[in-house]
Amino acid sequence: MISAAAFHSGELGLAYTPVSPIAKGGVPPYVWEVADGSLPAGLLMTAAGKVTGTPTILGTYLFTIRVTDSMGSTSIIQSSISVARRVVVTGNPCTKVSPCSVEAGCLTVCGVFGFLSGGIPPYKYKVTSGALPTGMGLSGFSLTKAFPAAPAAGKDWVFTVRVTDAIGAWAETTSKFHVFPHIRFSGVLSASCTGTGGSGCTFATPLPFADGTPGLDIHDVAVSVISGPSWPKGLTFIAQGGNVSGIREDCSVSPKPGAFNGSVRIWVRDTSTCAANQYCASGPATVTVNLPACP
Repeated sequence: MISAAAFHSGELGLAYTPVSPIAKGGVPPYVWEVADGSLPAGLLMTAAGKVTGTPTILGTYLFTIRVTDSMGSTSIIQSSISVARRVVVTGNPCTKVSPCSVEAGCLTVCGVFGFLSGGIPPYKYKVTSGALPTGMGLSGFSLTKAFPAAPAAGKDWVFTVRVTDAIGAWAETTSKFHVFPHIRFSGVLSASCTGTGGSGCTFATPLPFADGTPGLDIHDVAVSVISGPSWPKGLTFIAQGGNVSGIREDCSVSPKPGAFNGSVRIWVRDTSTCAANQYCASGPATVTVNLPACP
């Protein structure tokens, strides 16, 4: 006699979308009741069969419902309702009060703007206000692809993303990103460097760079050998004050740096990032180096 009992999952503290089982046959009217087990705490079934309320305890609840018609005939069916945690978004590091600063052309963990917990899958995400940075997409509460330039001078990217779960419960978060220009070599793209063993060398013409993380004075330099031996341990480029100006030679390391005569390609990199070893780098410049070994 019971033809359908489409109970759905619920979420803690969220009003349960009312449902009613369906009976056919027999002689109406029907009277419904929970014959065995129990509904989740906070839910009630009326004599008409309607289940309403707000779940208050997590878990999966097994129960048997019984319907009785006006002639006393009965039918039973076993069912269950699971109660999950409420869908929420936590841990957004990029709020309107405290926006994230990111570098155009780079994708780092700064592209993560929240963490989903609770709810019932599958989940759907959509932008409900503002707009994602141009060309970027969503993967949950993460942005994909590299950050573009700012939307306009003095403007930031501000947008709200909502997640909706399988039963229609939703949560959302609003994010703000300030995008500054990508780090770059801003003048000549080649230099030469000749020194004496132990003293390093200074460029005749420094390689200026600009933009990147605002207020950052000391930068890291990546090196790739074009010609010559392997780049010796203990040789580091000096990148400070907006210029790559020479090579520092550390003769205290063991083994001491050997001679290097050849050419290298270098990239200046920001060292202020969202996570260790996720740096934004400039385009390359070329340096011709002539350094004898440490004495």
